[in-house]
Amino acid sequence: MTDLLTTLRDARAALARVTVEPTQAAVARTITRDLDEAIARLEGTESERDLVSVVCHDLKDPLASIVMGAGFLKKAVPADQAAPRRVVEAIARSAERLGQVVDDFHDLARLEAGLLTLDPRPSDVLETVRGAVTSLEPQAQARKIALTLEAPQERLIAMCDPARLIQIVTKLVGNALKFTPPDGRVTIRVEGEKDRVRVSVSDTGRGIPAERLPSIYDRAANARATPRDGPGLGLAIVRALVELHRGEIAVESRVGEGSVFSFTLPRA
Repeated sequence: MTDLLTTLRDARAALARVTVEPTQAAVARTITRDLDEAIARLEGTESERDLVSVVCHDLKDPLASIVMGAGFLKKAVPADQAAPRRVVEAIARSAERLGQVVDDFHDLARLEAGLLTLDPRPSDVLETVRGAVTSLEPQAQARKIALTLEAPQERLIAMCDPARLIQIVTKLVGNALKFTPPDGRVTIRVEGEKDRVRVSVSDTGRGIPAERLPSIYDRAANARATPRDGPGLGLAIVRALVELHRGEIAVESRVGEGSVFSFTLPRA
């Protein structure tokens, strides 16, 4: 929760430094009000249960308003005003990131309550994974990381929910990109086995200390970690989604060499 509050407070302080035209002032006031509301709601939480309730429900509307307002201001601020545009872009990125946190909390709460269901169907794993990887290419390019997909020529059909498969791959690759330095590599492999399909994500990042591996999927342990030190709620969600598919997930890692996360799906 501390990280959420810090991000919101930074966005609020940045907005206060933006000089806008009178016609844009109303939008800026709306964003400021919504940021203040979100901060107040988070500051008022006293337990994990309260936090989940606030994040899953009460923050959605103000965050959506902040994203929309920041988009309007970005278009309204002239291109030659570099500093104000950077501030507005930072606010938009912060709100979008918090929106992802909201979605993660919501998914994890539903998973733990047994309320999240799948829509499994025979699906081409390679084509589904390729779509997720393509969406992450701009992020990899921005970080100067080589992102590659390796797969056999044969079609690999698994019984899975394509939307959730995309979510699994996006989170694993997103983590790999986050912890891999510039000029590194992230490789996604799709392989067929006797009665299952295996997808692996390997990176040349900093690796995970051996003592942390047993708790790498523990949402409580990862929620306590800072964004630089831990993967947040993503791995807890990934494991739960893989298990819902009746698959298995595994990790291998060496400090200074990188990590490999892999999961399986049942063949259709």
